[in-house]
Amino acid sequence: MQERRREGRSPSYLAGQITTDRRLISIECVVRNTSGAGARLVVPHATLLPDVFELHIPKKNCAYRVRACWRGTDDVGVEIVPLEASESPIPLTLARRLKILEAENAALRRQLRGD
Repeated sequence: MQERRREGRSPSYLAGQITTDRRLISIECVVRNTSGAGARLVVPHATLLPDVFELHIPKKNCAYRVRACWRGTDDVGVEIVPLEASESPIPLTLARRLKILEAENAALRRQLRGD
């Protein structure tokens, strides 16, 4: 069998969580054979997963958008899909700071108008 991976894989045994449908559905999985570009996930009924979904690995405190490359009955090979700049999540601290600054800006505008 010809090896098609761009990077070598490292054995792993990590708990993972698959989320689909705008995080309405959550499925537990085991993350195996990771590389910088993807992983093998052990998950029941892998053939029913969508082509693109989010993978959260709590122990590493990270989440990825991934695309299924191949599927077995109870496992799936995934590659990490780079996020577009418009899709990149904003850190929570930055979002909170932005909300505070917007409120301060609105208060200053009201003062200038004399409200």
